[in-house]
Amino acid sequence: MSDKELLQAVETILFTTPKPLPPRKIVELSGDRFSSKDIREAIKKLNKEFEKTGRVFRIEAVGDGFQMRTMTEYGRWVHKLETVKTIKLSMATMETLSIIAYKQPVTRAGIEFIRGVDSSHTVRRLIQQKLIRIVGREMVPGRPSLFGTTKYFLEIFGLTHLKHLPALAELEKEESASEQLEIPLEEDQDGPEIPGLEPPPGFIGPDEPPDDPIEEDQDEEEEVL
Repeated sequence: MSDKELLQAVETILFTTPKPLPPRKIVELSGDRFSSKDIREAIKKLNKEFEKTGRVFRIEAVGDGFQMRTMTEYGRWVHKLETVKTIKLSMATMETLSIIAYKQPVTRAGIEFIRGVDSSHTVRRLIQQKLIRIVGREMVPGRPSLFGTTKYFLEIFGLTHLKHLPALAELEKEESASEQLEIPLEEDQDGPEIPGLEPPPGFIGPDEPPDDPIEEDQDEEEEVL
């Protein structure tokens, strides 16, 4: 395969896929005719070409893969055409997600110690949205579940690794700018599917009526006495 064909193959594959693809998957889809290193070099060349010709998109590293994304400054036009259903996460839910992201692995008790309120509802919602998952058990009496973020969390926030999370001071400055976060709605809302691990205390199973995914997340919490 020539250099031109390689660039065309990589651009076509990433243009048509809705989710980030790791280099090894791109190699597989293109017939195993080149290496992951070749893929990375091709992506660099494509981005240079996109910049040179004034394209409004770039190929970005997301999680452990690559995805073609519209540049942030042009996002306002994309949103006008958006047909994917989204769900709004309230400030309470975002606060819980932030605690898990920066303190992981952390138990629900650890989350509630920081927040000062019962967080079973928000933890359940975050699991349903696949932003967090059970990553283990704390070796103490009762062996409570430990929570951590998922690969989907990295994709949503455009991160390649947790070390790229913004500093807490920087995050606090941005909190006042947006009180809610909208994320794509996942069709499967039945909660965690982690073999060998039970759902956390307070988890509401699929037999119980779920919250309306299109409405604002109402975090009904009571102060812990």
